[in-house]
Amino acid sequence: MTPDLYRTSFRKSTQRIAELANEDLQAHIPHIRNWDAGEALVHVGLVFSFVGQSITQGAPISDQGVAPWANDPANQPDKSDLGQWFTEVAETLDATIWSHQEDEEVWTSSKQTDTAKFWMRRMTQEAEMHRWDIEAAYGDSQPINPDLAVDGVDEFYDFFVEERLSTAFSGDGSVHLHATDADGEWMITRNEAGVIVEKKHGKGDVAARGRASDLLLFVWNRQSHSVLETFGNTELLDEHQRLLQI
Repeated sequence: MTPDLYRTSFRKSTQRIAELANEDLQAHIPHIRNWDAGEALVHVGLVFSFVGQSITQGAPISDQGVAPWANDPANQPDKSDLGQWFTEVAETLDATIWSHQEDEEVWTSSKQTDTAKFWMRRMTQEAEMHRWDIEAAYGDSQPINPDLAVDGVDEFYDFFVEERLSTAFSGDGSVHLHATDADGEWMITRNEAGVIVEKKHGKGDVAARGRASDLLLFVWNRQSHSVLETFGNTELLDEHQRLLQI
C-alpha cells in the first residue's frame, strides 16, 4: 500500500462515515455489545483528534493514551451536529498525516517505527473498520477492499499482536489463514512464549480460507470463523478470537 492508496481509502471511508451521521445514530451495532452508531462515530473522531494533535506537537496529548483523554467530558464533541464535527476532524487529520513524507519521522504509538507511514496505515485501517461497524448498524456493511484487508491482517499481527499481545496466544497448535481473493497467507504457530507469524503457505492444525475482508473481520472479532471455509481443529480459531482482543 502506497501513501496515495492509503489516503484515497481514508477519504472514502471517512466520507462514508460522515454520510451515515445523517441516519439514526442510536441504531445498535449488532456485533459489539452496548455500542450504537453515534458512539462509534464519536469514538473514531476522538481517535482522529488525539492522533492529529499528538503528531502536531510531537508527543501524546495525554501520557495515559487516547482512551482516558477521549473519555474526558471536556474533550467530547457537541452532539448537535456530529457529521460536521467528524468531517472537520477527519480533514484535519488527513492534512496533518499526509503533509509528511512516508519515511519522515513523527511521533507514533509504536515501539518499532516512528515514521509517518505508520499513521497512514493505522488511521486508514481505523477508518475502514469503523466504517464497516457503523454500516452494520443499518444492515448494510460493504466488504473491505481485498488489498486493504490483507494489509490490515498484516498490521494486526505486526503491530497489535507483536507489540501489545505478544504472549496472549501462547500455547500449542498452529493456524493457517488464506485469502482467496488477494495475495495473503499467514502461518501462526503458537509456543510457550507467544506466537511466530510467517506470511507464507503452510499446513496448520486448523486452516481458514475466505475473502480477505472476512479474514480481517475475523481477526478483529467482528465475525466468527463460521463465515470462512475451515479445516481441522476450529477450537484454535475460537481461542484466537478469545485471546487476541484489542
